[in-house]
Amino acid sequence: MQKSAIVLNKTKKEKFRLGSILALAVSLLALTAPPVAQATTTIFGSFPRITATLDLGKITIIPPTTNSPGEWSFTSSNSKVATVAGSTLTLFSAGSSTITATQAASGVYTQRSRSTLLIVGPGTPTLGEFADQTISITRQSFTLTPPTSTSNGSWTYISANPLIASITDNVVKFLDGGKVEIIATQSNTLNWKSASTRMTLTIVAIPAVIGTFGDITLNKDSVGSITLIPPTSNSPGTWSFTSSNPQVATIYGRTLTPIAIGTSIITAIQAHSGNYGSAKISMILTVQAALPPLGAFADVTAPFSSTSLNTLILHPPTSKSLGAWTFESSDPLVATVNNSMATLLKPGTTTITAKQSAMGTYGPSSPVSMTLTVVGTPTVDVWSNIEKVVKDPDFSLLPPTSNSPGAWTFTSADPDVAEIVGDVVKVKGAGQTVITATQAATPIWTQTTAQMTIRVFGNIPTIGAFASIEAGVGDTPIVIKAPTSNSTGAWTYTSSNKKVATISGTSLVIVGVGVATITATQKPAGNYSQSNTVQTTVTVKPKPIVGDFSNLKIVFGTVAPVIVNPTSTSTAPWGFKSSNPAVVTFSDSIVQMRGVGTATITATQAGTAEFAPIVKTFTIQVLAVPVVKVPVVKNPVVKSAIKVAVAKRVITVAAKSAKAKVTINGAKAKVGKNTVKQGKQTVLVKISDKVVYKKTFTIR
Repeated sequence: MQKSAIVLNKTKKEKFRLGSILALAVSLLALTAPPVAQATTTIFGSFPRITATLDLGKITIIPPTTNSPGEWSFTSSNSKVATVAGSTLTLFSAGSSTITATQAASGVYTQRSRSTLLIVGPGTPTLGEFADQTISITRQSFTLTPPTSTSNGSWTYISANPLIASITDNVVKFLDGGKVEIIATQSNTLNWKSASTRMTLTIVAIPAVIGTFGDITLNKDSVGSITLIPPTSNSPGTWSFTSSNPQVATIYGRTLTPIAIGTSIITAIQAHSGNYGSAKISMILTVQAALPPLGAFADVTAPFSSTSLNTLILHPPTSKSLGAWTFESSDPLVATVNNSMATLLKPGTTTITAKQSAMGTYGPSSPVSMTLTVVGTPTVDVWSNIEKVVKDPDFSLLPPTSNSPGAWTFTSADPDVAEIVGDVVKVKGAGQTVITATQAATPIWTQTTAQMTIRVFGNIPTIGAFASIEAGVGDTPIVIKAPTSNSTGAWTYTSSNKKVATISGTSLVIVGVGVATITATQKPAGNYSQSNTVQTTVTVKPKPIVGDFSNLKIVFGTVAPVIVNPTSTSTAPWGFKSSNPAVVTFSDSIVQMRGVGTATITATQAGTAEFAPIVKTFTIQVLAVPVVKVPVVKNPVVKSAIKVAVAKRVITVAAKSAKAKVTINGAKAKVGKNTVKQGKQTVLVKISDKVVYKKTFTIR
C-alpha cells in the first residue's frame, strides 16, 4: 500500500512526461506494420535422476516443470532395462537407461527435450510357501523342493540342528527324531537380491522302550572300576555314558572309575538307530569311603608320533591309601618316566611298575605292573610311479621300504588297465590306475598304505567328424551321435553353456535358446589311450507357433488337392512325407494319389535363422471310386440299355438307341464322354421324349 501511495504522489511534471512517452509509442505503433508473433523458448525445471528396484514393476515418470502447455512424450535408450508407454516405465532388468522427456511445440513455445538417468537396482524376490514337513524317520532322507520365486538364483540349505538332520546339496539326511529348522537361501542375481525362508521339519521316530537303570553305591577304595551295563531297549542303537561330576567318578567308554567320595548323576544315552530315535536315562552313583585293596593296573596302548611330544600321564590303580605313587619303566629305550609322566621314545613294549608310598596308617603298597605298548606309524619310502606300454609282459611289484615287518598286499583301482594277482601285475589296457600297497599292522606298528600310479600307453584313437546339432526349445533329449573311432572306449561329454544344454550320460538335454560347445572325449580302452578332445556346437532356437493340418478324405481318380499349410510364425517352406507311398506321394504340396487306403503324413517346416524346424502330422484317406448302378428303364415302346460311368470330372453316357438325347444339369450333352465341373451334376436321358434315365452325381 505504501508503494501505491508513492505512485499516486508523483509530481505533475512526471505524469506529463509519462503521458508524452505513451502518446509517442501509440503513434509509432500506428505507423508500423502488424506485428509478427515471435517464438518463445520453453523453460524446463529440473529433471532429477530416477531410481527404482526391479520389483516395483512399473513407475510413472514425472516430467520437469515447464512454462509450455505442450504435450509430453518419453523414450528409453535401453529397452532391456525399461520400456516406456505414455508416461509409464515398465522395468525389465537391473541396469541403467537414459530417459528422454520431449515437450511438443505449442503456440509460441518451441519443442524441447531433456534427459535424465534411470537406475534400476535388484529387486527383492517374492518367495512362495516353504511348507513345514512331517516325515517318518524310516524314509532316511528326502529331497528339498525350493519355494517358488521371482528370482532364478540358486538355492542353498542349512540345518539348524545337524544332530537331527544334515543337508548335502538339497538332500536332507535323517540322523535322529525331533524337530529341526531348515533355512533355504536363494543367492542374489543381477536382477534380484538374496532372500531366505524357513520351514520346520519334524522327523517322527519310534520312541525306544527303555528298561530300568538303577542307582548304585560303591566303596571308593574297594573298587578300582566297574563296567556299566546299559538298560534294556527295543532299539539297537549304541550306548554312551556321561558323569555329571568327574571329581566323583569318571567314565571312559563303559568303564566307570570312582575318584572321590560323593555323588554323580550317570546318564546313559542311546543313539538313534533305524526307525528308533535317541533316548536317555539317568541314575545316581554314590561313592562311599572304605578300605579296599589296590585296584587293577590295566595295560595301556599309546600311539607314537614323530611330530608330537609323545607324553602319557600314568594313572595308578585305586588304593585305600593317600600315599604318593612312583613309577619305573623296564625299557627306558621305549619309554622313560618322571613322576607320573611317561615319555614315549620309540615303538615297542615296556613294563611300568607302580609303587605307593606309606602315608598315615598305611604302609607302602606292593608293586603292581602293567604293560605299556607304544604303537608307531611305519616310515615308508617314496613308491615310484611306473609307465608301461600295452602288451608289455607281466611284472612283479616291489613294495616300498618300511621299518615295519608287516606283510604287504596290493590292489588296483582299475583292473581294466592293470590287474594284480598277489604281487604280479598284468597289463590289460591303455589308461592309468592307482596301485595301493597296504602293510598289515603288527603289535607295535600300525597298518599303513602307500600309493603309486601305473600309466599304460596305447595308440591314440583316430577320431572322425563330430556333427553339429540343431534343436528347438522343448525338444526331447537328443542321443548324442559319437564321432567315429577305431577305439571302443566310452565317450564322455561336457557342455560349455548349461543355460542352453546339459549332458545326461550320452543324451543332450535342451534347456534354452542359444549356442553351446559340446566337447567329447573317449576313454582308454584295449590298445588305445584316451582320445584327443573333439568339439561341435549345438544351436537351440525357439519353435514357431503353428496351427494344425486338417485330415483329408479324397476319392481316387478325382482332382488331386493341394495341401493348405496352417498359420505359422515362421516363413520357412513345408515338406511332406507319406507313411504309405502306395496310397499317396507328393509333388511339392500337391497330393499324388497312388491307391486306396490311409497314410499318415509327416509335415516338416524347415528351420530358419530365427526358428527351429517343427513337425506336424495328419492323415489322408483315399477312397475307392463309387460303383454306380445304372437303372434299367423298362420301356414298352423302346428297348434300350443306358449306362453311365463317372471318373474324376468325366461323365460317360452309353446308349444302344440312336434316338437317345442327353442333358446334364439341363444343358445339352452327348452320348459318350462329357467333361463337367465340380459339384452336383444331374444326368437325364430321353428316348422319343420319354425319360429313360435320371440320376444326380457329386463330382469332387
